[in-house]
Amino acid sequence: MGKEVAISQESFEALLAWLDPCRDVAGQKYENIRKGLIKFFIARGCSDAEHLADLTINRVINKLPEIRTGYVGEPAKYFHGVARKVVLEDRRRKEIAAEAPAAVVPVSQETYTSIEYDCLNKCLGKLAMEQRELVLDYYGHDKRLKISSHKQLSEETGLSATALRVKVHRIRVNLQKCVNECVRNYSL
Repeated sequence: MGKEVAISQESFEALLAWLDPCRDVAGQKYENIRKGLIKFFIARGCSDAEHLADLTINRVINKLPEIRTGYVGEPAKYFHGVARKVVLEDRRRKEIAAEAPAAVVPVSQETYTSIEYDCLNKCLGKLAMEQRELVLDYYGHDKRLKISSHKQLSEETGLSATALRVKVHRIRVNLQKCVNECVRNYSL
């Protein structure tokens, strides 16, 4: 995830001032944001949720000089946008670390899976960023985590569970068409 820059007391004070002019209120908002980020990472199956929450906060602090004057809205939403990217980075890092040696998978299956994987990545890249993040967040969990993740995603997007399911389904149908077409083109 790259080398992270240490945060100075001055930078942290700037963050608090951005969260709220009243230091006590800003401190409470900071705590609520951090707790929310930890829950966010736990719901997505991240093993080191506290570290990732701190990493997210540090990234926002480092970006603060650029966003402070132009950002409109609740700062917590900005933190969660950064957190989504941190989750994707964390998953990519784990996928790379967990890749099995090539000899374990039969050649024909490996080739087909590789083509599907390449096509999926290509098609995901064609989606708008928010659609890509939504579908990855929605399908990124199994069993019990899946339920809590869908509930949290519904709250974050402001959609009912049904509306969220329909929206994700539409994205998935288009994604599946794209992947199928891409795989067919590999065969030609």
